[in-house]
Amino acid sequence: MEKTARLKVTDAFGVQKILPLLKPVFTIGRKVDNDLQVMSNGASRHHGSIIYENGVYLLVDTGSKRGTFINGERVERTELHHLDRISLGGVDDYQIQFIASDAPVELFSSAATGPQVASAEPRLSATAKEQLKNLARYVEVNQAFKFSLTPNDVLRLIVDAAVELAAAERGLILLINQEGKLTFKVARDNKRNNVPRKDFALSTSIVKQVVRKQQTAVLKVGDEPSDTAHSVMFLGLRTAICVPLIRFQMQDKMDATSDGRRELIGVLYLDSRAVTGKLSQTSLKLLESLAFEASKAFENVRLMHESQEKQKLEREFQTAREVQVALMPVNSVKSERFDLVAHSIPCRYVAGDFYDLMRLPDGRVALTLADVSGKGISAALLAAVAQGVIEAQFSAGHSPAEVAGTLNRVIVNRSDANRFLTMFCAVVDSDGGLAWVNAGHNPSILARRDGQTEELATKSLVVGAFDFAEYHVSHTRLGPGDVVFSFSDGVTEAVNSSGELFGDERLLELVRTSVSLTAEKIKDRVLEELLAFTSGLPQGDDVTVVALTMK
Repeated sequence: MEKTARLKVTDAFGVQKILPLLKPVFTIGRKVDNDLQVMSNGASRHHGSIIYENGVYLLVDTGSKRGTFINGERVERTELHHLDRISLGGVDDYQIQFIASDAPVELFSSAATGPQVASAEPRLSATAKEQLKNLARYVEVNQAFKFSLTPNDVLRLIVDAAVELAAAERGLILLINQEGKLTFKVARDNKRNNVPRKDFALSTSIVKQVVRKQQTAVLKVGDEPSDTAHSVMFLGLRTAICVPLIRFQMQDKMDATSDGRRELIGVLYLDSRAVTGKLSQTSLKLLESLAFEASKAFENVRLMHESQEKQKLEREFQTAREVQVALMPVNSVKSERFDLVAHSIPCRYVAGDFYDLMRLPDGRVALTLADVSGKGISAALLAAVAQGVIEAQFSAGHSPAEVAGTLNRVIVNRSDANRFLTMFCAVVDSDGGLAWVNAGHNPSILARRDGQTEELATKSLVVGAFDFAEYHVSHTRLGPGDVVFSFSDGVTEAVNSSGELFGDERLLELVRTSVSLTAEKIKDRVLEELLAFTSGLPQGDDVTVVALTMK
């Protein structure tokens, strides 16, 4: 670019800054991804842009509903000239002035809304020097916000800078918690030492006033009598300042005319017992601007910190899932007389459903499908314990009823009252004999080769809820071509986009018409039909299936 113009911007707090127009397209609007973010009631999310084209700068309105104005006149696309005043939505809480490339610019005007420095004087007054010092500190802190690693880092930085800007003795930040109450976060003195909460008596009346009005309050001894002033005097304070910490919530569904919702996230409180000089209007504006920028910085760091914690938790869940998968038994058992296949799909990283297929020393095969109440890590832990007990009991030669009874006693004695599981466990031998217990679980489907179907259900109670529960074995005989299909309620209770359940009847018919298939293909067919039915909607529960086919 042949030349570089600038924008002179005065924000709502009266703080001025100069922005060089270094990009061919310089964007302006409410959202943070703009080159100039303007938190003005008149600004749209992406309000307009300044385009450098053929040696001139053009101001372009990019579809805002409140309009873009140059020197009070609404424009859509126009060339910018030196000292043109830009207004967004006809609201002047932000003052934006275009400075041509060959023109000098005075950052500090004599307007009452901004810092005042007599630029024509060869020497600066003490007041001007103090204002420059404060402004330099403000800029320094704003830069430091970018490198703060934790929310607590930001809070300490805010208090230290505010104490310095206001020449206060102490500073404190209170943040609103999830219950809507102010909670102590950090307190510091003017030597940058932490101050324990028990040692920090503050004027609660001024804090309540700021929370109610969401406006800065400044009280000094000698002000007109009020309840707030009395509390300051009672504490032996000479000055108390309280500034609201405001967050503007930008929502994706806001239109161009919507205002960002102001939300109070806390307060910045400062006080002094010693007599201090009068807090200038400029210093107060800088303090308010610092609080505003600090709120944004704190929110950004908090969100980043939460994201990092979430990623850490997700990694831990992934590790837990890998461990759970590693502990899973074989997912298929084949013999001359029958085939067994199992599969489990968790709705979260770890599942509360589990299955177990194991060959017994006498040549029989034990199969188990269980569903632990609840979801997530706690359910997965109980599932791991239950799986260990079941394997140990079957390996010792116990019947399905004895396995269920032992597991019930273990859970009742060692787990919370609200922790239990439903379970179908069975033993099949090479002659087709099937012995099973259904402990409150979905009845398994027995589909005969001739098209007849039965439900393998007993009236046994769930496992782990009652110490008096008893379990009884049921028996049947399987012939060549017969199928036993066990499943968790994540199958039949799956819902499609219309709110319709997959249901027992649909599953029963699907298994009945699949008796000619192998166990592997029956399992695949059911899962494919389930996926097609839900149209890829997120699972509401774990899905686990076990298919047994007789040869």
